[in-house]
Amino acid sequence: MADNNFSIDSRVNIFIDRDLLKAYVEIVPPAEGGNPCTLEMVSKALADKQVVYGINEDQLKEALEQKNWGYKTLVAEGKPAINGKDAQIIYKFPLPTERIGPKIDENGSVNYHDLGLIHNVKMGQLLVEKIPGDDGTSGTSVLGTELPPKKGKDIRLPRGSNTVADEDELNLYATIDGHVTIVDHKVTVNPVLTISGDVDYSTGDIDFVGNVSVSGNVNSGFKVKSGGDIEIRGFIEAAEVTARGNIMVKGGITGCMKTLVKAEESIYAHFVENSRLDAGRDVIIREAIMQSYIKAGGSIKVNNRKALIVGGTIQAGREVEAKIIGSQLATQTVVEVGVNPHLRDEYQMLNRVKNDKKKIMDTINHNLQIFQRSGISPEHLSEKKKMELIKMLDNLKSLRQELEQTTERIALLESEFQKTQAAKVRVLEVVYPGVRISIGQSIYIVNDPIRYSEFILDQGEVRLTSLR
Repeated sequence: MADNNFSIDSRVNIFIDRDLLKAYVEIVPPAEGGNPCTLEMVSKALADKQVVYGINEDQLKEALEQKNWGYKTLVAEGKPAINGKDAQIIYKFPLPTERIGPKIDENGSVNYHDLGLIHNVKMGQLLVEKIPGDDGTSGTSVLGTELPPKKGKDIRLPRGSNTVADEDELNLYATIDGHVTIVDHKVTVNPVLTISGDVDYSTGDIDFVGNVSVSGNVNSGFKVKSGGDIEIRGFIEAAEVTARGNIMVKGGITGCMKTLVKAEESIYAHFVENSRLDAGRDVIIREAIMQSYIKAGGSIKVNNRKALIVGGTIQAGREVEAKIIGSQLATQTVVEVGVNPHLRDEYQMLNRVKNDKKKIMDTINHNLQIFQRSGISPEHLSEKKKMELIKMLDNLKSLRQELEQTTERIALLESEFQKTQAAKVRVLEVVYPGVRISIGQSIYIVNDPIRYSEFILDQGEVRLTSLR
């Protein structure tokens, strides 16, 4: 201490970051002639705080300079851990989302006849390569302790049917010739069934696990079902065509409402008339949709020369787009967007189920009340009556659980129905009177021809805006 009784010696404060990767020194200045801080004092303070790694001697000296008193000076830095890299999966074929869609030639013309739905591979062909992850590199804290890295995540090869992995589980190969696609996040090779003519009495109905290619038409009254994609080079006429993947029809779809075309993915066709279409994703039509009932979880678009939607009911989760909607004859046409029609169907079904379950529960509760009012003790019941009572109580318990699950799902769907802000109807030329446009729960009735407009939801109301 200095001789002056009021003098205060310099002090050393040590600060360490929470991640233990940086340590700082703060020199508290002496007062009233107190003794200044020395390098030995700083070194001892660091040692007392167990700071032993990454100490920078030059920074220590800098901290002791009078101009830096009262400020924090970085004097030690640890070595951060390097986290491990995650394993990577590299697909050696174009993914379905990359290859599905109209091709554009060098002249800029869109070819709606070539959507590239089917990608064939040969037996033994490499489909997927896995690049392994690693464990990373440990770091060191300013306290000299090890900082463990976060290990990289491993990924299993997405092995589906008709594929095989090598011994190291790093490569996936096709075991047959066929069409490669992804089903439930797994790479699968499906054989392709090719029908060289029409689906008719010479072939019977088609029910195939893989992809189906039909060179001709699907004639009236026949069915084609596929576990993959379906490509039809001709027409669908009053037939039923369903696929777990996409459906591409190079001709049109007709059928006096007897036609049902249903795909878990998307549907592509030249035109649709008097038919029912149901797509999990999008419906893309080249020329016109006339007097048909169309449902799509995503968008419905008519996008060529005519681009006409007239008559029927059009339901899309996200967007409807056409040049012309309705007709000068005021043909009744219903366009609904903003609610996935498949969820709407599920919602209606669940409400029916909920009401049925409530009725059954009411009946059971009524019977139980009759038993309670009888005053008969369960011990005095016959074995048959006891079993009936136990069965009623078990049924009531099961129904309550099922009703609770159904109610939860209904509430979830109702919350989904509120997400309609991005939904819209785009009219590239004109929409005529007789068209009813619904977005979510709101409705707009077209009374006069409206040109070049977009219908959107604004503050709960359907509003007109110019095309963007």
